[in-house]
Amino acid sequence: MGVTIPFRQSLVVIPLLTALLLGFPQDVFQPKYRWIEEGDVNIGAILSIHSSISLFNCTDTIQDARKIQNVEALNFAIQEINKRSDILPNISLGFVILDDCLSPSIALARAMQFMPRDMREDEAHDEDSRRHGDQRVFYDVVGVIGTYTSKLSIIVSNVLNLFELPQISHTATSDVLSDKSRFPYFFRMVPPDKYQAKAITSVLHWFDWSHVAIVYSEGNYGRDGVKELRHIFQTIKSGICIEDAIEINYGSKDTDILQILERLNGLVDTRVVVAFVEIEDAISIVHAVQIANLTGRFIWVGSDSFNLVMTEKHNYCNTFSGSLFVHPFAQNIDRFGKHLASLHSESNRNPWIHELDINMLDSNETKSTKAHSVWNQMTDKGNMQPSFVDSFLIDSVYAFAHALDNVINKNCSNDSITISDVSECISRIGIFKELKTISFNGSLGEIEFNAYGDVKTKYAVQQCFNDSNSLPDGVVLRTVGYWDMTGEELFLYTEKLMWSAERSPFSACPRPCTEIQGTIYYFMKQTCCHVCITCKMNEIVTANATRCEICPSLYWPDDSRQACLPIPPIFFGLQNAVSICLCTVAILGVVTCIWVTATLVRYHEEHVIKCFSVELSGIILLGTLMTYGLTGSFLSRPNTLKCYINHIGFSLAFTVIYAPLLVKTNRIYRIFSAGRRTNRKPCFISTSSQVVIAVSLIICQVAIVIIGTSLEPPVVALQMPLRTERLVELSCTLPQVGLLASLSFNLVLVIITTFYAFKTRKLPQNYKESRYIAFCVDTTLLIWVTFVPTYFTTSRAAAKTTILAVALLLNASVTVSCLFIPRIYSLYRSLQDKSGTGHNYNDFKIVKHVVKRKQSRDLMSSDYRRDALHGHLGSVPSALTVTSDVFTSPHQPRTYTPHRDNTANSLELTDLEETIS
Repeated sequence: MGVTIPFRQSLVVIPLLTALLLGFPQDVFQPKYRWIEEGDVNIGAILSIHSSISLFNCTDTIQDARKIQNVEALNFAIQEINKRSDILPNISLGFVILDDCLSPSIALARAMQFMPRDMREDEAHDEDSRRHGDQRVFYDVVGVIGTYTSKLSIIVSNVLNLFELPQISHTATSDVLSDKSRFPYFFRMVPPDKYQAKAITSVLHWFDWSHVAIVYSEGNYGRDGVKELRHIFQTIKSGICIEDAIEINYGSKDTDILQILERLNGLVDTRVVVAFVEIEDAISIVHAVQIANLTGRFIWVGSDSFNLVMTEKHNYCNTFSGSLFVHPFAQNIDRFGKHLASLHSESNRNPWIHELDINMLDSNETKSTKAHSVWNQMTDKGNMQPSFVDSFLIDSVYAFAHALDNVINKNCSNDSITISDVSECISRIGIFKELKTISFNGSLGEIEFNAYGDVKTKYAVQQCFNDSNSLPDGVVLRTVGYWDMTGEELFLYTEKLMWSAERSPFSACPRPCTEIQGTIYYFMKQTCCHVCITCKMNEIVTANATRCEICPSLYWPDDSRQACLPIPPIFFGLQNAVSICLCTVAILGVVTCIWVTATLVRYHEEHVIKCFSVELSGIILLGTLMTYGLTGSFLSRPNTLKCYINHIGFSLAFTVIYAPLLVKTNRIYRIFSAGRRTNRKPCFISTSSQVVIAVSLIICQVAIVIIGTSLEPPVVALQMPLRTERLVELSCTLPQVGLLASLSFNLVLVIITTFYAFKTRKLPQNYKESRYIAFCVDTTLLIWVTFVPTYFTTSRAAAKTTILAVALLLNASVTVSCLFIPRIYSLYRSLQDKSGTGHNYNDFKIVKHVVKRKQSRDLMSSDYRRDALHGHLGSVPSALTVTSDVFTSPHQPRTYTPHRDNTANSLELTDLEETIS
């Protein structure tokens, strides 16, 4: 029913509506639902006196005594106009007031009863109905006042548009009714809801209530009001967050309203609820709040409908203490107040006064006495006070009266014109045109309608109090401010505001995130209210504090978290205990290497040193010294030259150590292995051959390093191990391809050396060097197995530097400890033996059959074998028994060269001793 029907279709629609009207129950048209006082010209009114229990049935209970007061306001205005001589002289105004019982279907029937005479199909049927007591009759009026709500006004206006009958609503505020293409004949004494929404927004802003919920009625009034609220919030960027918007459907029961309140109560952070509801829904909310015991839980900011309920029932303010309501401003008309005070039920023709029953008197009184006594008691006690609704009704009557007066003055200029002539010169279209241009002094001041049929006024803001005794005048609903439509400004009298606490309640989202450094606004899906999210340590706040943006690598936010600044780089120098310890160990290692070198040079003529493979040992000692020296380069400030030194030195240092060590272990293994099979001397066991092989291996590593460095040279680089940590490291980036290639080559050397060390583990007990070599290479292999995965999986440059330095120092220290220290120890023992008085024969052990040879029967006799078993060495046969350097004694020469036999399998003792020692 929300669409206007074109006039061409009215020829079909009107008969249908008439048939529908005739189908209504007879009870709807009983006399108790109307009051008619006919005059020369009549004004129709559709007011809400009773309530409805179904589509077509009204209750027998009057909603409230103030509904009768509204009727009296209309009656008072017409009586006052009829007494005046300056408006409608010699013409009496009458009225036809019909009760719609707040029912849409009944309101539709009431609108149909105002169908003009020229549109009725059968006027004779109308007269016949009157004679037979049928109350479904039509009334001739020049205009209609009403209805009470926007929902009913839209229904009635759609019908009255067909009749071209002007309508003035005294309380309908829906924005839809301002659409002149749909409702051309509609006027109202109150501003539309879009201004009410602005007034409510101003109230929310005044108290900084930025976190609210909304409850609204189904239909144009509620939906349009919420739509306008959302539009205002977005347009003016008010920052008001609508946590939840709940619609109250038509026909909602008390249980439905209780569920809505339970849903609202679940919004823990919400204290303010905006109510854009129809009157019946406002009443339901009041009762539900009382039942649910949620008094004081919310501050309600209600629209004009809610204000009407509070005005009619002041005791409701006890439940809604502190709540604020807006309604179109209106001055209470004092002369109407005097009329109410002098109005008694016995002399009043208002039929609804006689029906009123509030059950306030004893039960032994008759019903009539009750009703009359109730009205009289209310007027005598001054409980019947004018309201803003009364003033709107009075102004509506005066608007029609001034329009009628203008039409008569223009179209009925003859002073001797009769009443019948007046009725002919008055037209509905004429009154409609006059209403569009009319201007008169009413309760609001100068009243006129704009092009949309609305009046400009201001809104009053009222607040409920629950303690009337604390107020000067005992009024629990007091005006605390105004909102002016012209300037769209709010004026509140703060001294009149009263709260249960010392200040107004807090209902807002968290405090601005900009107050907390490094936080942004984050809006979750389940709520419109923001949460302050702290950005990560390496992020700045951008996009008006709604986004965290990570700083580029090597940058860090400034103190204000608004910009990214470069991070000062650091390097792994001598500024911590670890590096100091490493440098100390390196220095001690260098000193040890120098001491070992000096010792070897000083005692190079000693047999223990000569048997030490001095050339290969010198290369190993050089690699060890390089290893200790590289530690200082790793720990100093990186530059391009040092990066090359670190890369090349790290690759070559291991090679310089393990290439000669591999050659040495291989030589030992081949000599002992060959000695078990043959007397022939193995090839490439000479000193020069061993040195050439070791140098060749080192040259292979040099070639690998040169190729790898050419493909990817080492560079000085800045790196940030963790983007969430304020740390930039200045370090050498060693090329992975070249590093892996050189490491692989060194690893092969270590593995082969380990193999030969394992094979020679069972050498004679007197030959202890093989055991030290085995321990050295096994330890080195363990270091490498630990070092390689750790180095390539860590991201910190400091950690990598530490791992490299530790690996170098461990490897060098193990080499010195296992290869050189035992030899120095043997040297000093040998020197002590020379300076001693005797030989310690406890250390004298003959190692038998170190080299097993093929025995020649003609050179080996049983006597010799017997003598050899008894330890007598009068001579050394070709079947050789080899001794180590421990074998020598002061009584025997340290080197003994037997004669070489005639066979090719004989081997000199000097070669063996020099080799295996």
